[in-house]
Amino acid sequence: MKVLSGLTLTILFTLVLLSSCKKNEDESTNTANNITILNTNEWKVVSHHAQPKTQGNLGGGFETQAFSLQSPNELRWYLWFKHMSGYQDPIEIILNNLNTVVVNKPTGNTGTDFRPFKTIYGGDTWETHIPFSNTYSLAVFKNNQNINIKLDSNATNIRRLQASEDGLLNNSEVNGGTNTVSHFHFGTNKWKTNAFFASQFVSVRFDNRTYVINLNKNTSQDGLGIHSETDNKVTGSQGNIVYTMQEENHLTMSSVGFILHSSQHGDNVFVAIDANGNKFEVYKINLTNFTIQKVLDETKVGTYTQYANEIDDEGNLYIVENRVENQTSHFSIRKYKTTGGNEVILKETGLKEHTQIHALKYFNDKLHAAVVYRQENPDNWMDNTYHMQIIAKK
Repeated sequence: MKVLSGLTLTILFTLVLLSSCKKNEDESTNTANNITILNTNEWKVVSHHAQPKTQGNLGGGFETQAFSLQSPNELRWYLWFKHMSGYQDPIEIILNNLNTVVVNKPTGNTGTDFRPFKTIYGGDTWETHIPFSNTYSLAVFKNNQNINIKLDSNATNIRRLQASEDGLLNNSEVNGGTNTVSHFHFGTNKWKTNAFFASQFVSVRFDNRTYVINLNKNTSQDGLGIHSETDNKVTGSQGNIVYTMQEENHLTMSSVGFILHSSQHGDNVFVAIDANGNKFEVYKINLTNFTIQKVLDETKVGTYTQYANEIDDEGNLYIVENRVENQTSHFSIRKYKTTGGNEVILKETGLKEHTQIHALKYFNDKLHAAVVYRQENPDNWMDNTYHMQIIAKK
């Protein structure tokens, strides 16, 4: 099953349990709390959750940690509240391909309640908790039971962890050097680490193998390449074991830029590059025949965010733009087309002012967006209701 999630982990905070109050009532199904934040008939609301929150002096807000497929038929939005010194209130919103919605809220705020990655594999539910202050351990839960895996000598410190169709991918982040990708397999409970050279890269799983799309610049091999997992074992001086990767194809590029976003659809991986010359480029990489094809080359328009973008199964690139005026952010979504040109498909006026676009995901043949609006109580500035909606392009 395909699970696509790319959550970059920056361990900057230590977990602090409930240091501000929250209301006990769960109003996720209380339609009286629904307000209109979508002001266009070109999109529709497919999920709504209202979360009351008394914030206190630490401030904060809800942040999206994962907006991904936990199985081919389920889109999962996972978010939690972050304030100045800690995290609270993890929430999971699941939308299936029949537009049925389930909202799950853990009963407590203990550390292991925070599980941003979730995969349905082998008929079992696998969830992953990454400690906030320890980059060499994690907890994996199989059907809500901790299976106590460890990062052994065949895995590297947690740098950039992501869910895959059959486990976890842990990526190093060495700029212009030897990098590694470690895969933990849910079926075997074993790690395997592959090594390769890259300035930047993305990793994916397909047909029980790990693949890397690497981008090199300022080297003799500038361009975009495909590397596949091998069983060529190399034992280091400390006894650690890595496996070399095999280069399957390489496209020479003289003007490189940097990787902006990637999406996997079946055996195709689409990689968007913020290229030199004020351009967006999208490359289609096929993992069956290892072809590399440029499918989009368009001039950039507007100011965009680097964390909330998406590519559909045709290679069209969707960019969340964020314009700031009078200290207020105004969000919109622009589509860059493989057929040429671009258009704004969700205008600023299509959302209630102060509504944030947290993430995009192409699911069930439609583009979906995760949006959040904070409704303030005019009589008490600490009393807020957060409206979390998944909207879909009609």
